[in-house]
Parts: sequence; structure tokens; C-alpha cells
Amino acid sequence: MESRSPVPAQGGAGDPRPLARELDGGGLERAVRPFLSEPGARACARWLELSLYQRGALSPEHLEGAGRSWREVAERALRIEPLLGLKAESRGDGDRSLKMLLSVRRLGDAAIEAVAIPRWDDDLTLCVSSQVGCPLSCVFCATGRLGLKGNLTAGEILEQHAWAQRLSGRRVTDVVFMGMGEPLLNYDASLAAAYALTSPRGSQISHRRIVFSTAGVVPRILQYVREGHRFPLFFSITSAIPEKRKSLMPHEAVYPLRDLVEAIREYQRRWRRNRWVVLEYVAIPGQNMGEEDITALGEAFAGIPHIIDVIPYNSTDGRFRPPSWAEVRAFTRSLRRLNTPVKIRYSSGKQQGGGCGQLAGGKVERPALEGHLKAPPGIFTD
Repeated sequence: MESRSPVPAQGGAGDPRPLARELDGGGLERAVRPFLSEPGARACARWLELSLYQRGALSPEHLEGAGRSWREVAERALRIEPLLGLKAESRGDGDRSLKMLLSVRRLGDAAIEAVAIPRWDDDLTLCVSSQVGCPLSCVFCATGRLGLKGNLTAGEILEQHAWAQRLSGRRVTDVVFMGMGEPLLNYDASLAAAYALTSPRGSQISHRRIVFSTAGVVPRILQYVREGHRFPLFFSITSAIPEKRKSLMPHEAVYPLRDLVEAIREYQRRWRRNRWVVLEYVAIPGQNMGEEDITALGEAFAGIPHIIDVIPYNSTDGRFRPPSWAEVRAFTRSLRRLNTPVKIRYSSGKQQGGGCGQLAGGKVERPALEGHLKAPPGIFTD
């Protein structure tokens, strides 16, 4: 299939050339074939794949490793140009994270954000956006307050990877679809981008190191399981009390918790045998950190091997306050009675408004740091 996404891969008015980054290897080969022999077109397409998806070429000037004739063919056959514009970049003071504010040219320069997070000396995790805004309206998430402005194409998702490597000067080793948007509501483009990231002539990232975080779009989870995709899914729960979950995550009315639990059970049964599934839990003081919340969580997920990934709420609009470390530690100690592993997630990038729940196209900049926000990464419960 020539285009990786349902959005047409053509250029602007009067320019019939397809956009290079929206094509897979087969599409690139078909584009250059009118100018080269069949073996030459195949070899040129492989070179273009390496240039675009491994080396992160954003323009013809970035094309390297081939003679002048192939570069001329590429420019005649394709539009090799950025799909995204870099509006701003900011770096964390303590955790060395890089937040990129990018404009989507196809959507009138609508803004998205992506965050690159160094973990170890050789690891760089990239948090990518899959949509401009989000239709799910989770009340603790700045992205949800934007509404949905549009879906990104596979090429636009992939270009976030190119920008991250170019600006950080490092190879991205892990990709998490945890930025703006619900990736399972941009299903085809998100999966196409993920598979492109695993390509031997692309980024060569293991499928085990590409994670999709979903707020619980049950039909898409079941489709994902049925189709046999092997990228890990993380599930945002935040409350196992349906009424409370509905107040925090309004789509509970459409995709009830009971149906989500059964979908997770099917996912674990089919593709995560003998492995734990990850339940993401945004901890908000006064909302979902009580003993009744822990009891409900244990009852809802009984029989499903799982890890509870506690995400202390990050400041966005002042509606809620972040929990202190004392509150987080008390909550995670209480969670131990469920006899399941508990992890506390440190949201890298929060110093510049790039933490979990803070991505909103540059609208959240430098929130006040307090309590747990000052803790270093890698903290687990005692």
C-alpha cells in the first residue's frame, strides 16, 4: 500500500509528487521507478528508506550516502520536505528531557508536542502524539480540554522521531504513544507508524519497546487483540469505581469499566500469557486515593496478573492539586494489600510542562513544582 495513512499522500495544488515520508518502501520504489530500471528503483528506494526513517532526513539537503543521480531522481519523484515545523524546544533542568513544540502544516499549523526522555546513558524514550488534541476529555489531562482538532498521519507521527533524533543528537531506543491524543482512535496511522519504526531499514526499534497507552477504547482493544499486534498496551484506569471513573474519564459512559476489564482479560489471555499487564493510575488527592478506591481496584482486576503504575497527578489548570510524596507513599503502601507489584512513575519533562497530562500544544509551560514533582526519576515504593 503506497500511503501508510488514510490521508492522501499528495503534495499541494499543482504538485503531483507524493510526500516522501507518507510512503513505505514499496511506495518509494513505485515513485522512483519511472526514472530508473527495476533494480535501480529497488536500490534507490532502500536508500531513501534509510535516509528518511533511520537518519531522519527532513529535506533534500539531508540526503546522504548516494550519488548525485539518485538525489536528482528523488527530488523529481517525491516531495522531500518537513510535514511538521519546529516552533520551540525546551529542556528540563534536572532530567535532561527535551520537549518539542511542533506545528502540523497540513492542519493549518495546529500545534502538537512530543517529549524525548533520556533514561540511561544509551537509552532515549520518545513520547509521541497521535492526534491534535483528544476527543475523550479526561478532566485531569490538559490535552483533553482541547477537544479533537484532527488525526495525525503515519508520516507526521514518524517525523516526531526524526526531529527528536536531530535535536537530541541521540538514537531513540523506545517509543511510547502517550503524548497528545488516544492512539487507538487513530488506529491505522498509529499502527502504521509503529511498524515503520521496527523496520530493518528504519529505526530498528524492537516491538517490545514500542508501547501504546489507551484510555480504554474497548472495540479497538478487541480489534487489536484479534489482529494479533504485539506492541504492549498500557491501560489507563484512574478509578475502578464506575461512577467516580465517569466523573474523571467521561468516556466511561461509552466504554464501561466492566467491558474494559473483559477486554484486558482477553488481551492478557491471548498475548500476555505469563506476563503482567500494566494498569496506569493517575493519583489525585481527594479524588481516587482512598481505601475504597483500593478495594474496588482489587475486586475489578482479580485474576488478571497486573502491575499498578501510579502516576502522581501533574499540575495543569489548578482544578486539582498534585499529591505530596507523603500522600503518594501512603497510597502505594496501602496498595500492597492487593499483592500485586506497584510502581511510581516519574513524569520526566514536567519542569517545562511536558509531563503526563500536561501536553496541550504549548498551553502548559512551567507549572509550579511542589511535593512529588521534585523527586528524581526511578523512585519506587519502599
